[in-house]
Amino acid sequence: MLESIIFDMDGTLYQTNKILELSLEDTFNYLTSLGKWEGQTPIEKYREIMGVPLPQAWETLLPNHSKNLIEETRQKKPFLNENKGFY
Repeated sequence: MLESIIFDMDGTLYQTNKILELSLEDTFNYLTSLGKWEGQTPIEKYREIMGVPLPQAWETLLPNHSKNLIEETRQKKPFLNENKGFY
């Protein structure tokens, strides 16, 4: 008798990259509004490292910022674009 099924939605039914890029844009706009970031959102840099654990991604994207700022930002600006990722 089958008791469980593992189903990987990422890239099949759900465009994770689209969701994360929209959320990354939102996050960097938020940081800009706080005066903590200047310039473009580093989307291309993110695409190069996509798939690494999120703490490592933040350290790569914000190397000159404190871990406190990164954690505060993650808590205040969660990824809210889930509904934009369906095929």
